[in-house]
Amino acid sequence: KNIMTVCILGNSLTALTLAKALTKQNIYVDILYEKKILNINKNRTIGISKSNIDYLNKNIININKLLWKIKKIEIFSDTLKKEKLINFEKSNDQVFSIIKNYNLYKKLNSDLCKNKYFKLKHFQIKNLSILDKYDLVVNCDLKNIITKKFFNNKNEKKYNSKAYTTIIKHEKILNNTAVQIFTNKGPLAFLPISETKTSVVYSISSSINEKEANVEKLIKNKNYK
Repeated sequence: KNIMTVCILGNSLTALTLAKALTKQNIYVDILYEKKILNINKNRTIGISKSNIDYLNKNIININKLLWKIKKIEIFSDTLKKEKLINFEKSNDQVFSIIKNYNLYKKLNSDLCKNKYFKLKHFQIKNLSILDKYDLVVNCDLKNIITKKFFNNKNEKKYNSKAYTTIIKHEKILNNTAVQIFTNKGPLAFLPISETKTSVVYSISSSINEKEANVEKLIKNKNYK
């Protein structure tokens, strides 16, 4: 019986998640990547719905210990001051959960490296004939030679925006409410990740410089907690 072998190009979070899903089906997976160190931003977080959490736990990897459950969402606007646009909550269950990108990446990487169906290989992809031995090649790396050689037509959406991300440390509180404020420069989100830490994401136009954004002052003014 022939066993399927898959090559995934790139070692991003997407690539590792796909690799884990395939190895659970007893499919051999090689990840080929060109950079020695992938710089995962330790301040970035992901919001995951309850249905997607259930899917990940069942089909990919159990992430319950990495999650922080959000039971309430409050949305404000600068123009309405303290009046809430939306106040949504579930008393007995989470609305969604927050997970740190870096923690999920470490969990997937650690688990895969112990898997007999998985290999992580670092080298320069110059000789494309190496890909001929695989039954399927999945490209998860926008910048590699494969992308440049074979993917000429792309659908790109330019949002002309940038995001500042950080994590603030604070006194211990009942921290299960996500807050978003629509400021005159862009939306500002406070996303709890523990009783003593909150992830902050501030999305603004690319034309606004760091001085104009004044992120630290904005956080202090808008974080009513």
